[in-house]
Amino acid sequence: MDYRLENINDNEFEKMVNTICQNVLGTGVIEFSKGKDGGRDGKFVGTAQNYPSTKDSWSGKFIIQAKHTENPVASCSDNEFEKIVEDEILKIKKLKANGEIDNYLLFTNRKYSGIKGERLLNKIITETGIKNCVIIGKEVINNQFLNSNKDIVKLYRLDLNHISFDFSDEEIKEIILAFREQLPEIKDDIKNEVNKLKQDFTFIDKKEKNSKNRLSEEYFHEHIVGESLMDFDKIGQFLSNPVNEDLKDYYFDTAHELNQIIFLKRDNFDLFEEIFLFIYKLICDGSTTLKGSKRHVTTFLHYMYYECLIGKK
Repeated sequence: MDYRLENINDNEFEKMVNTICQNVLGTGVIEFSKGKDGGRDGKFVGTAQNYPSTKDSWSGKFIIQAKHTENPVASCSDNEFEKIVEDEILKIKKLKANGEIDNYLLFTNRKYSGIKGERLLNKIITETGIKNCVIIGKEVINNQFLNSNKDIVKLYRLDLNHISFDFSDEEIKEIILAFREQLPEIKDDIKNEVNKLKQDFTFIDKKEKNSKNRLSEEYFHEHIVGESLMDFDKIGQFLSNPVNEDLKDYYFDTAHELNQIIFLKRDNFDLFEEIFLFIYKLICDGSTTLKGSKRHVTTFLHYMYYECLIGKK
């Protein structure tokens, strides 16, 4: 679930983060007033009640930092967030020099990108020497902390902003960008394969699939067969390349997540092409990183459909 945290202001987000920390660290969490925080929006001293787990809880001096954005498609992959982390590293170093920090929790309502997010986390650990460090993105805030504590949701009226159709789209963005980068190296001598694929693709099983999913014949022939099909073999080569093993895992994770959401929310749409357009807009609207690559998003969605990874088989 996405509680649309971009719709609350910075101060409300900070207060919400400290309330979450009171639940996972303890009631001794101290909240700082708005202003120059010196790299901290809250602090806690002691042993955490259940973070990162009840069996292996962190202890010592905790510094809590909250970084809010009003951009609904912001992610930890953005250059802006990287600059934020660099500024935070300087503050953490000062806190460490004063003996004020053992554990660092950075909360953000940005989407957490597995690759870039981990790089930034390792950068903090390496440059500050604080090993107990974590960047907590909107997915964990929503699914781990808010879904399990409806009192916080009600306290900050987050249920008023709730949107039911959401998924982790950073992975597919990384796949699209890598595909575009490698595209010139992928062999283009596949005319015969494409012609063969066209024949296979129009077999009765695909017609039945289209019927089950309420995908119109016009959309099928005009957009999937007419536009996307020519790149299917390239996608297959891209995913089968051992260099892209991690991206291949992201691809199947994304397809699985999308298929679950589509199954639950199918009645909200009429024709299946409306789902393609809806997901495309979720991924692409406001995204600067995908500039020049957005057409590949639709192609990958069509390929998932063709591979029977999304939609009814």
